[in-house]
Amino acid sequence: MATREVRTTPEPVFCQVCRRSLLRGEHAVTFYDGRTQREVCELCTERARRQGWVRDDDQPVVAPAAHAERARSLVARLRARLEDNEVSTSGEPALAGAPVDDLPQHVQAPPTDEQAQASHALGLFNASEHARTVAGVIHSLGAPYVHAGTRAEQGFVDVLVVWELCWYRYEVDLENRVVRLRQQGYEPAELGDGLMAANAIADERGKLTLARH
Repeated sequence: MATREVRTTPEPVFCQVCRRSLLRGEHAVTFYDGRTQREVCELCTERARRQGWVRDDDQPVVAPAAHAERARSLVARLRARLEDNEVSTSGEPALAGAPVDDLPQHVQAPPTDEQAQASHALGLFNASEHARTVAGVIHSLGAPYVHAGTRAEQGFVDVLVVWELCWYRYEVDLENRVVRLRQQGYEPAELGDGLMAANAIADERGKLTLARH
């Protein structure tokens, strides 16, 4: 008597953004929301990023212990220079107020002072989807080193956010009010030795604020 081969149907995979079941031949993309692994269909990857989820292949790789220790030391030194300079007489960090960015675009001209430009740029950054990306990494790696500085090219500010295992460099176009990711990497050493002291901090929501000098 011939035996019948029993085939089991694989469990369906559901996109955790749009909630639909993936079709045969579709592949889920793995994201992390800081605590949980999330499976997302290809059509929803941008929506997942906007929610602050970090794609699996964007996750920082685990560095060897010696390298990780050097990276932690570098980031800690850069952040410590900010903390040493920004402690008030009360012993609490003195921070500049969050940039006010409520005026309509047609009546808001980019500031001319360098610190004002950096503050304005951080206000634009905080209103962008990139703040959620920073928040997602903060949940995994803790507080980053942050530096915001004007470029020789008028009307642009660079925002650098660095952890011991990854970094992101953003470009803020003040005139057009656009924030772009310019570069990213996994090792602070890729940034060279010319890093300036941190001049801003990030909160758990990924919002960046200049320190008061």
